[in-house]
Amino acid sequence: MVGRSTDSGDELLRRMVARRRRDNVIVAVLAVLAVLGGGHAILDFFASDPPPPSDSATPATIGRAQLAGSFAQQFIVTYLSSVAGQQDRLGEYVGSSAQQITLPSTARQVSDPAVVYVSRVGSFDTLEVWSVTVSVKVGKSASTASSATGTSANSSNTSADTRQFYRVGISVLNGRLRALALPALVEPPSRGADLAQAYSSPCTADTPLSQVASGFLTTYLTGNGDVGRYITLDAGIAALRPAPFTAVETVAVTSDDNSCGTSRSSAQVLVTVNPKADGGAVATLAYPLTMVRDGGQWQVQSVDAVPAMTNPPAVIADQQNSRASAPSSTTSLPSTTVQIPRATQN
Repeated sequence: MVGRSTDSGDELLRRMVARRRRDNVIVAVLAVLAVLGGGHAILDFFASDPPPPSDSATPATIGRAQLAGSFAQQFIVTYLSSVAGQQDRLGEYVGSSAQQITLPSTARQVSDPAVVYVSRVGSFDTLEVWSVTVSVKVGKSASTASSATGTSANSSNTSADTRQFYRVGISVLNGRLRALALPALVEPPSRGADLAQAYSSPCTADTPLSQVASGFLTTYLTGNGDVGRYITLDAGIAALRPAPFTAVETVAVTSDDNSCGTSRSSAQVLVTVNPKADGGAVATLAYPLTMVRDGGQWQVQSVDAVPAMTNPPAVIADQQNSRASAPSSTTSLPSTTVQIPRATQN
């Protein structure tokens, strides 16, 4: 009995020593956290793991959005081109409401469908609800087009086509899709306002920026010459192959550099050109460029995806509203802008 009590006492002592060592380690860690990050670091030490990132932009969500858009497009084209007695066709897309609709006696011509907007409006476990807007060209019915043009019923009357926008709700449940209701005809997207660009200074043909930009685009679009002489080493730009044009005429060069290349070492440049092909002149093109000067020589660093905007961005007065309220006189109205607040982080 005495031996067992001694053994129990030794075991208890070992546990106490181990606990004291563990407590000392925790205290030391907390002391280091307090020195490095203050109270927030200590709270973070005890905090639970952060929640997983939202799946709002995951590939799976993007895939379901594309799936909903494709399904909505098929449904709307089928719906608009169906005639009386074809309600069963719609049953593949929508529920019992398909049996309660009236369809025309002759089919309308539906063409050029395009999904223009997809938005997820709800998510419940394995169920997602999407709102999809589809744009289509809708023409006269075959019989109407035939009587109006004196042609066969199979001939198209493209001059009568109008573009319309239809919106429909789509559910995605475990990968299976269904329309929530029949489509609704909605207004097309309204015309937006113009954004002010950073190119405030026109550059004449004899300025450094204009000379290099014009030479670059001529080589880039026609293949005549070495594009490498106009670009930086890291630009990664190659002339278009096969060359789409035979000649390029520079119409205008504007820049955010009011000296047009005589004082600064970098510039945003917008070049407008009139290309020519074997068949003659083609539509005007515009190229936003980022240009830098190295060792006194201007070079193109990149062909930018979008034109350079003012910083902060500014919205030019809505041209649609201005036109609706503009007087009949030809007197020009002053340009007004609205400043967009700088982006902030929460």
